[in-house]
Amino acid sequence: MFKRAILIATVVIAGGTQSWAETRIAIGTPPIAEVEAAFVAKDEGLFEKNGLNVEFLPTGSNQTLVASLVAGSHQIVAVSPTVLLQAVDSGIDLVVVANCGVTAARTARNVGLAVREGVEIAKPEDLVGKKIGTPSIGGTLDILFRQWLKQKNVSEKNITFIEVPIPNTADVLKGGTIDAIIAGQPSLGRAVSQSNGKVAFNFMADLPESLPYTTFVATRDWAKDNAETIKSFRAAFAQATDLVAANQTRTREIVSKYTKLPIEVLNKIELPECKTVPTTAALDYFDKAMREGGMLTGEIDTAGLIAP
Repeated sequence: MFKRAILIATVVIAGGTQSWAETRIAIGTPPIAEVEAAFVAKDEGLFEKNGLNVEFLPTGSNQTLVASLVAGSHQIVAVSPTVLLQAVDSGIDLVVVANCGVTAARTARNVGLAVREGVEIAKPEDLVGKKIGTPSIGGTLDILFRQWLKQKNVSEKNITFIEVPIPNTADVLKGGTIDAIIAGQPSLGRAVSQSNGKVAFNFMADLPESLPYTTFVATRDWAKDNAETIKSFRAAFAQATDLVAANQTRTREIVSKYTKLPIEVLNKIELPECKTVPTTAALDYFDKAMREGGMLTGEIDTAGLIAP
């Protein structure tokens, strides 16, 4: 099913494919704070300093982004690690070039389970029989929440999961069709305030650190032909990470510019922890979790998914 969706999207995208010079890179990345290194590297001229001419192209869904790689309209895209593994499992040969935002104790309160008014959920066991909204079945937050349930010895089979697009998070919770919803900021805060609810669990606090929310990926063929370009890309990302750590105020301004999130909103949340070097351990974590949930069928060499 995943591969069929990619192939359909590829046919649409291929018609607009352009040819690029070796140092020119078209990047597809969603407007989220978790990809802050890309925004900072672009805005501060770090890509240019490393000999790269980077252009951000409009983005769609994760599947559309993967399709754009196959079609050749993009060279690098930012997708969730779960989408990466599903694509590889379906036969699409991709590799990880870099990460950016990762899980960390410092940012654990940025993600949580929002519960609407009138629903009593005080402990994990209270989730049994409830309807839980999730931004994407099989997505990063969905998988991480299910892993948290496993740690708490609560079977996900006793919970009904309903996919709710992120823009509809607050409205659906307020409407009462679900009891609680998995969300990250700023959607989490809006959902709580509009439903007169509360955050029952900041479940990320109980999960491993340094798991990527997004992975920057390319096709293996492109990566092989552009090894030096990837080195330059990684150098720019590393420099951006240093700037993010040294100047949070400037980083918030840049993130606001590229995501259109008001600076007032960004000032209320912790910016994501930025670690750009991909690891096999993180990919193994998602691979194991998805395999246990029946979302992957073939064998995947996770170490081989990281571009040299």
